[in-house]
Amino acid sequence: MLSTISSLVSLNIDFLKQPPWATLFILVLTLAINMVMSYANKRSMDLPAYRKMMIGSARARKELMEATKSGNQRRISKAQTKQSELMKAQQKASSGRMKLTMYVMIPFILIWQVLNGFFGKTIIAYMPFNAPFFPEELTIGSWYLLCSLSVNIVLSRIIGLTFEIDPDESE
Repeated sequence: MLSTISSLVSLNIDFLKQPPWATLFILVLTLAINMVMSYANKRSMDLPAYRKMMIGSARARKELMEATKSGNQRRISKAQTKQSELMKAQQKASSGRMKLTMYVMIPFILIWQVLNGFFGKTIIAYMPFNAPFFPEELTIGSWYLLCSLSVNIVLSRIIGLTFEIDPDESE
């Protein structure tokens, strides 16, 4: 048992510092972290109620814009009050997601410290084109950010955390 542990510890994993292994490793790690976060978000919120609230908010914004165009002060005031109430409800709903994020941040910071210590300033990926805000040679920070944004958008759609909102949609 002890010899197995020592052989794993002495295992040379420096090959992970070079592309394409580093690139794929960070991509898979990002996918795993975002899957856990998306699943936890889905379990911690009432998605039908959240969707209903988002549709109501979109309707309130549309109503406020129409009231503003009409110039009717009473209608504007009523629309502003409705929008304010919906914004308070949205803030309350998002506080649960914020708490979850705070709980996940502690282990993430520890993982990040280990990864940053391992990879350092090593180039782990190359951008195939010029992109604003991203260099051509990507270190762990910029590659993780790019992967996280991309993976999070796709996973949120697949799991159902984001959706299209049509204000005219019936409840």
